Amino acid sequence: MLRIGLRTTRRARRITAATAAAALALGAGASAAPAQDGERAARSSNGAVTAPGAPKVKDVLCVVRCVGPRRATPGAVVKVKGAFLDSVTRVVFRGPDGPIRARQKYRGASVVRAVVPKRARGGRPFVIDAFGKRSNRSPRRLGIAPVSEIPKQIFPVRGPHSYWDGFGAGRGHEGVDVGAACGTRMVSALAGTVEMRDTHYAAGNYVVIDSKNSPDDLVYMHLTRPSLVRPGQHVGAGQTIGYVGETGNAQGCHLHFEYWSGDYYGGGSPIDPEPFLRRLDRNS
Repeated sequence: MLRIGLRTTRRARRITAATAAAALALGAGASAAPAQDGERAARSSNGAVTAPGAPKVKDVLCVVRCVGPRRATPGAVVKVKGAFLDSVTRVVFRGPDGPIRARQKYRGASVVRAVVPKRARGGRPFVIDAFGKRSNRSPRRLGIAPVSEIPKQIFPVRGPHSYWDGFGAGRGHEGVDVGAACGTRMVSALAGTVEMRDTHYAAGNYVVIDSKNSPDDLVYMHLTRPSLVRPGQHVGAGQTIGYVGETGNAQGCHLHFEYWSGDYYGGGSPIDPEPFLRRLDRNS
């Protein structure tokens, strides 16, 4: 009986000590936790949950089915950039008879993706959160154009650029280098389906897109980071796929562009893409 009593007493002490330690740890963790920045629900001094800050819109950009970064089409996907957006329940566009609510595809603290309503008109969209707080209107206007204006072909580097090494270049160069400032927006030259997105010691971050209604593959190399599009995804001409960089074996920021007749390293072969690029350059 004495042994049992001693074991019980010791066990009770251990439980009491563990409980006290856990309470201290929780208290220390609570005091050490950083203050919320308001993008999520905050807590008042007495611990009650309060509403986050009012949502703020910094820009609205078209990402899918676009004529340009600020020219969308009905059914296009747009990205609303800002702050305090994780409680947003409505993205509002201008319509012919008043405001129109858009369907959301994704919602985060700093980004909301939404589908442009069929009857939307050009304007400066805004958002409303679950607490009824309305944001400012987008500082820049988003135009709405008919689907027929989506480009069929477009030059892939969307900024000042120059032509560097061409096809062959005396060293087996399988494409053309187009120099541009680091971070210049890069778009898909043709509509198609993403076949590959990878990183290579020489190519850096690169993406391969199988052209729509064609067996040809287009290859974009040296992106600043992995491409914004993923294998299996359908992309339109003019859709942003990444940004000009100098990853891999690159000296200076540029796009290394390859045009393959047939599958990229799957039975096809590279051809000189410079005539194709220069034609797009003249018309874009």
